[in-house]
Amino acid sequence: MMKLNFNNAQFDYKPFPICYIPDFLDESTYNELSSSYPDMSKFAFKTKLGGKYSLAERNNGEFYFDFLKSNACWKNFYDHVKSKKFALQMIDYVKSNNIDLGFKQDIWWTENGNMPWRNALARFMNKRVMMSKFEFSIMPANGGHILPHTDSANKNLTLVLSFIKPDEWNEAWGGGTEVNEPKDETKTYNHVNKVFPFEDVKTIKTFPFKPNQCVLFVKTYNSWHSVAPMTGPETAMRKTVTINIESFT
Repeated sequence: MMKLNFNNAQFDYKPFPICYIPDFLDESTYNELSSSYPDMSKFAFKTKLGGKYSLAERNNGEFYFDFLKSNACWKNFYDHVKSKKFALQMIDYVKSNNIDLGFKQDIWWTENGNMPWRNALARFMNKRVMMSKFEFSIMPANGGHILPHTDSANKNLTLVLSFIKPDEWNEAWGGGTEVNEPKDETKTYNHVNKVFPFEDVKTIKTFPFKPNQCVLFVKTYNSWHSVAPMTGPETAMRKTVTINIESFT
């Protein structure tokens, strides 16, 4: 059973709920995972939010599953965080911090299930269907960034976990998760996930990018966040895993 560490977690509630969790995984597990993180040559470059390399079911899916099958530590981690038990653990955790998402009675769906059947089941049962997604993401330290956005409407919880070794990253390069607000307050509401340029938002707070951390946040109409353009060398990479817990009706 994989144990997650919530000691020293820091919750902020304004302008939206977000939590910074240091030392999220036990040291042995984290070291094994960060040492065997997949090679970037198998990632797909995505430009929708600014520019990142992605490895997921829909981005080079064949290598994604081949990698998981060939690496027992990553497969165990994947199976754990993709499970309903993990999702409910995270839902209970945020509820214990006064954020009740009310998902206990919903239907669980696997990531690679048939999507039309998922939506039909939701309508037939008159319940939300929950599922989780798991994505490897890499951004180069020399200019890599993610533009301000609020995430798609189906997302409920997002966890971004770092997978770098202690000597791989200098905080002076940036890479932190920034909490944003639009400079024009009439554009605060963004349930449909419009993307803004950096000059149209102000930064409220930055959670630094460090080894073995988790940034957990709740999707809201104003959950604006970003990663500002980084200033590190070409050889340095910001390596993460993003886990999304989603619901559909």
